[in-house]
Amino acid sequence: MRNQKFRRIRAFTLLEALVTLSVSCLIILLFTNTYQDTVHAVRGQLFVLQFENKLKHQQAQAITRSETRSLSATNHVVKMNDQVLETPKETLFSDFNITFKENGNIKSIKAAKIIITLPYEGDKQIIYQLQLGSGQYKKTTS
Repeated sequence: MRNQKFRRIRAFTLLEALVTLSVSCLIILLFTNTYQDTVHAVRGQLFVLQFENKLKHQQAQAITRSETRSLSATNHVVKMNDQVLETPKETLFSDFNITFKENGNIKSIKAAKIIITLPYEGDKQIIYQLQLGSGQYKKTTS
């Protein structure tokens, strides 16, 4: 009976536990960097989609409210009717100034192009070629 009481308990040694913990931490660190890159890329793409939506919304608001609406960017700061839009660090904008007339057409424009650069996707560029007078645009990526 006494021998059964003091039977040897099998367990992992301290060295085995440390090796397992080290390998686990290494795997987690490798996936964390990949995850962060993916998050930055997705944030950039989501903001581009939001920007397109805001561009179309400004045009629709100009038509429905019969008033001029503006959208501009200077020094990588985007403004919509003098309100500053929060832009994530995942997007860089070229300078532009768009004013929509009451009928939705483009009234004045500093440059006929809007270029959005996505630095976390290998400096991918999304170019909006605006058509003066119509308010339409052509989107290309490079």
